[in-house]
Amino acid sequence: MYVEKIAGGMMERFERTRIGIITPDDAVNDDEYWQYVNDDVTLLIDRYRTPSRFDPISSQMVAAYGDFHLLEDCAETLRITRPHALAFFCNSCSFVHGVGVDREMCERISQAGGAPATTTTSAEVDALHALRARRVAIAAPYNEEVTLKLKCFLNQSGFTVTSVKCLGLKAEWDIGNAAPSVWRQLIKEADTPDSDCVLLACTGVRTAAIIEDVEAELQKPLVSAPAVTIWRALRLAGYARPVKHRGTLLRKF
Repeated sequence: MYVEKIAGGMMERFERTRIGIITPDDAVNDDEYWQYVNDDVTLLIDRYRTPSRFDPISSQMVAAYGDFHLLEDCAETLRITRPHALAFFCNSCSFVHGVGVDREMCERISQAGGAPATTTTSAEVDALHALRARRVAIAAPYNEEVTLKLKCFLNQSGFTVTSVKCLGLKAEWDIGNAAPSVWRQLIKEADTPDSDCVLLACTGVRTAAIIEDVEAELQKPLVSAPAVTIWRALRLAGYARPVKHRGTLLRKF
């Protein structure tokens, strides 16, 4: 909090760290994102839609949500809020196009929104490097066709994928309304003794309530898509206060 002189007077102002979130319109778990930030952080959420919005999840469906112009338009909308960082909250949209496209998304969002930016997939790769993880088990809500694109992305990024487990859910509605226990079971099934961590894909999942218990049970980090995207955005914003009870990554600042 600080005092600023405005138009000849003085006004007290409380400024928080602002994270601009760009998300497809079908996300239903905004409340999950807030559980990964402290009370001095504000999340500013902007949605967008595509003609494929009611189609079942597939590579073609999520690819449409990765349209650069749509992302740039959202970032431009958020620009007036003066975000300290921007995050594109869609995992599949940022890996389905292949290695390198996620970084181009970051650059375009950053230019349009006037702040450093991350995608979920970029955040996952950055987190794996931060954790010094080389062998990764994948758990995902998607069908096999989409999930294998994530495996390919990680392989091409220099990681070894030790296992792949997917649920085959067809809509974000089903993903966002699944109980944390669903993801806990899937994570346990995906884990292998030789993996350095388990990566749970999709920002639609809910893991805030279970992440600490899961890590304790696995004895290794859980790279949960919503948590890791917030983690990376906070780092890009220059935020340095750990978030308690939300897993290994959010303690690493």
